[in-house]
Amino acid sequence: MTRDDHYEARKKAVFDGMSKKGQERVLKVGYENWDPFPEPKDPRDRIFGSAALRSHALVDRFFKEQLREMESVAIRKELFELCRGLLTDDARAKALYDFCRWFEKQDETD
Repeated sequence: MTRDDHYEARKKAVFDGMSKKGQERVLKVGYENWDPFPEPKDPRDRIFGSAALRSHALVDRFFKEQLREMESVAIRKELFELCRGLLTDDARAKALYDFCRWFEKQDETD
């Protein structure tokens, strides 16, 4: 049995052991595209990855230019998470950004 055959047998066993709803979710994205054994993410990327480093620099610049007196650990953390999410195309960050832009327009029309 080759490595690929072993992987496919394990993948099929996981799929067969799933609930009907779980199988439907897999089939929605495509069984061939589904990877039940993804490599774990390196937690250092969250802190030292290019998006994280750029986010730190942008948040620092923001506080220097805009909110020096409002700087706090909690606000800095939230802005860092939002910035990193925008840089990595995270759906949550994009929704927050879109809401802020929408909200600003509402304030102008009221």
